Amino acid sequence: MTATGCGVYREATSQNAGINPEAAARWRREGHWTDAVLTDRLAELARRDTARELVVDPVFGRFTYGEVAEQVERLAAGLRQLGIGPGDIAILELPNWAPFAVLHAALTALGAVTVNIPPIYRERELTFLVRFTRASLVALPAEFRSYDFLSLARAVQAQAPAPRALFLVGPGSDRADRGMLRYERFLEVSWEGRVPSAELAALRPHPDALTAIGFTSGTTGALKGAMQTSNILNAINAGLRRRYRLGEDDRIFAASPLGHAVGFTHCLRMAVTVGGTLVLLDRWDPERAIELIAREHCTFTAAATPFLLDLVSHPAVGRHDDLPSLRLFLCGGAPVPARLVRDARRVLPHTFVSPLFGMTECGGVTACPFEASVEKLWTTDGMPCEGMECKVVDAAGETARPGQDGELLVRGPMVALGYFAQPELTREHFRPDGFLRTGDQARMDAEGYIKITGRIKDLIIRGGVNISPAEIEEILFTHPDVTQVAVVGMPDPRLGERICAFVLPRPAASLDLEVVRRWMERAGVVKQKWPERVEVVDALPMTPSGKVQKFRLREMITERMTREIA
Repeated sequence: MTATGCGVYREATSQNAGINPEAAARWRREGHWTDAVLTDRLAELARRDTARELVVDPVFGRFTYGEVAEQVERLAAGLRQLGIGPGDIAILELPNWAPFAVLHAALTALGAVTVNIPPIYRERELTFLVRFTRASLVALPAEFRSYDFLSLARAVQAQAPAPRALFLVGPGSDRADRGMLRYERFLEVSWEGRVPSAELAALRPHPDALTAIGFTSGTTGALKGAMQTSNILNAINAGLRRRYRLGEDDRIFAASPLGHAVGFTHCLRMAVTVGGTLVLLDRWDPERAIELIAREHCTFTAAATPFLLDLVSHPAVGRHDDLPSLRLFLCGGAPVPARLVRDARRVLPHTFVSPLFGMTECGGVTACPFEASVEKLWTTDGMPCEGMECKVVDAAGETARPGQDGELLVRGPMVALGYFAQPELTREHFRPDGFLRTGDQARMDAEGYIKITGRIKDLIIRGGVNISPAEIEEILFTHPDVTQVAVVGMPDPRLGERICAFVLPRPAASLDLEVVRRWMERAGVVKQKWPERVEVVDALPMTPSGKVQKFRLREMITERMTREIA
């Protein structure tokens, strides 16, 4: 174990929730924890069926289990030569490309920890994460979606402790500066001949060791990282795998970013877990998605509500016989309107479409089984997956009656260890009895089906991505012409919510959407966090204690938008 990795790992995990020995023994008895590591399954399938296709990537090509296993062994040996080992933290900010899968598996083989983040992060977010985690490795695309990541790599090198390895991946990587590594060139070296296979095998992580950290936005504006082990990540998928009978014949379509929990867990890791095939799409385009699903005979996908809405409303579905191969679409990340589920049933008659409610902290929590009634599909978010225990509690902490609103608590073998290096947040959200406080308001009916009815925590969910208003407010408040600001979500039929900023300007100052957006860009914030509407006000509604009444702001913007539409 390297000195850096070991220190960070011990410092972070010693302060967090950890593993309850009695619960762990129970989960092993019940088969939720199988003590398997991702690379165990990859190696097994590579030996048994070398030619089985694992990855279909329109950018990098097609790869079998045997080919991926060889790349993983070579990359793991090369990373070991760079000093990467158990406990070291690696940040992967990559599109849905095959190198993401190879890097994650190679890091897992070494006992290193993967931090997966979406390729929309810019200088502010990435620099924070490199500093916060003391990352030993960072991997970035050289270019993606017209953005030059080389400049981002330079900013990280200048502002954060230099990682031991900084990789540039894909087209344009030949422009790498000194101190940066070209991923494709690195893989051309026969590293496996320089590190004994027995040495690599000895680094296989314990299935209860930290193997991944999934970062998600909190209500305070700071990112928080859910700590996950191999057993936890496997349990997240096990309930869905059994409920929907997923297996080696499944071809999993991954348009959800691998840098988010759904794409990382329910697409990438699910494919290896079931021995199926992963079909990647690196940038969302509904027509390309439909063509890829049809051509590759994809059978399953999990994605946010806008993805389903775009598929259902696109005429290309009809041109491809209503996508007969696609048997399952789990839709989550943002509220799933009943009308969308009904439309999907009509437009995609071969596809079972179910709402999926989940969190980075525990993966998919609820979804509808195949035998669910139409009413349950349209009016609930499903029932708990196998192994997941859910309960709704009132303000006093007592179990709520069926149909009564309260906070949703969840417990089970798929719940994270806690938040990385954030003991206070861990104590706030992870209770001593093993229940995780979701912060979501919900009700449970007599049959155990859950309906999410609101959010106790102050988050905006835009297209399935959690966005903290507090972070945006903090940035806008630094503008010299802003005296007060409050950010809320406003309803949007496609993304669920968009961002609205209520601002109180200084006297004689002029503030509009363009001014606000330029300020966000100057702060180095991703566009998805930029306000999409600005309301200039004379005062903000306040409580007697001085807190902004955001529910009133949400009501105000909803009423204004309704009038405008009318």
